[in-house]
Amino acid sequence: MGRKADRLLLATMGWFPARLALAVMAWFGFINLYMVRVNLSVIIVAMVRRNETDGFTAPCLRITNTTQGKTTDFQDNEETGERSAEGEIIWDERTQGFVLAGFFYGYATTQILGGRLAELYGTRWVFGICILAGGICTIFSPIAARTHYGFLIALRITQGIFQGASWPSMHACVARWIPPLERSRFIASVYFGATLSTAFTLPLCGVIIAAHGWAAAFYVTGALSLVWCAFWFAFMHDSPRQHPRISGKELRYIEDALRASGTSSSRSTKLPLKSILTSLPVWAIVVGDVGNTFGLNLFLTQLPTYMKNILGFSIKENGVVSALPFLLRYTGALTWSNLGDWLIRKGHLSIRKSRKLFSVIAMWGPGVMIIGVVYSGCNSQAIVTFICLALFFNGAVTASITVNHTDIAPNFSGTLFGIANTLCSFGGFSVPVMVGYMTHGEQTPSQWQKVFWIFIPVYIITEIFFLVFSSGTVQPWNYGEAGEQRENAEESELNKLREQDVKA
Repeated sequence: MGRKADRLLLATMGWFPARLALAVMAWFGFINLYMVRVNLSVIIVAMVRRNETDGFTAPCLRITNTTQGKTTDFQDNEETGERSAEGEIIWDERTQGFVLAGFFYGYATTQILGGRLAELYGTRWVFGICILAGGICTIFSPIAARTHYGFLIALRITQGIFQGASWPSMHACVARWIPPLERSRFIASVYFGATLSTAFTLPLCGVIIAAHGWAAAFYVTGALSLVWCAFWFAFMHDSPRQHPRISGKELRYIEDALRASGTSSSRSTKLPLKSILTSLPVWAIVVGDVGNTFGLNLFLTQLPTYMKNILGFSIKENGVVSALPFLLRYTGALTWSNLGDWLIRKGHLSIRKSRKLFSVIAMWGPGVMIIGVVYSGCNSQAIVTFICLALFFNGAVTASITVNHTDIAPNFSGTLFGIANTLCSFGGFSVPVMVGYMTHGEQTPSQWQKVFWIFIPVYIITEIFFLVFSSGTVQPWNYGEAGEQRENAEESELNKLREQDVKA
């Protein structure tokens, strides 16, 4: 099937660069990957029956109504279309926190494995199976939720186990397919399809829920993943040389660029684990990525809940307003990555200095904007503006931390990404649980302000570590055993010189 599909594509799209075709397929892949991951963030708002059990009224909506001389209560507000019987499932905030965190319990377990499998066997099957499994789990989610929240948690953990391999496996693909000067733009355009997916999924789910109920949102998003898999398995190839449609000119351009950057054309078999684990540039990426992901998970998993419980947005409004920051993040990713590549290409900045500059924008920008959210009170327009700006600045991560793995070790970039993302996953499942406990029975602006204050020092401290220890040059151990031997020889020679100095 694959060969026939390629011949058909060659006849109709022979003018289309192979790596651009890869980018398009991978972009849709990340759209589907995140669609089934973040859909629960807005679906759970419609699933759960809050108002009928606790008489809850969104504080900021109540304040607004009082200011305007109205006495309309949230659960009886016909303008929003919200009714107290909107949800059929009774879960408290702590239970919701564990359900939202379930994905990340599994997600943390397969990051390193996914990157290594892709380095050894290719990205086609690893990335494809990730999304296939996510689609299947999503389709069965309504049955699990209606049976018991434990079943839904188990299903989300299973989904996380499969999808944990996704990002690291694509990093291995980038190292084999994309020339170094194009990587920031590729990652911004393709990887951050995940961010665009969030911006698209939240309002889509809101519309589907309003028209057909919350279960339909699971069915639609899960089915789209299955459709994508058919195209991916038919047209994806693990390396330029395996691609039957690629032009000779494009193949030479890619292979020459990769060879110059230190990327091996053969699949790596020997992992220099000791060198990786003792490398400060690796730990700079890990620490920076942990700080970035910890903050990002606040917006990914908690934003729709905050928009409804505190600001009082309806389910339709919630989907649209919660999506805006992620649309700005995608815009920021494209803006900062193109600027970063241009600065490097023109010689204005070295790779190392460029990564550091844009990491400051990506990490400290959101930290400053969160302070604005804290002091905005119930001004919903100001809050939404600050959150949008926070994620716009955070888009600069594509020109800094997210691409830095391929700078220092292109041959093992999938494994490095897996190591970093494994530790990032702890933030993924700790943030929803932490917020659930902090806001349990106390859905107030002041309590949410305490939540926001936690994230500011995390951004500051982890960015300082990245600034001090990050690198932009290929490490000796990137070349496997030969590199390790050279590194050990240099270290041994240095030790001998030190001994001679001491004796002298």
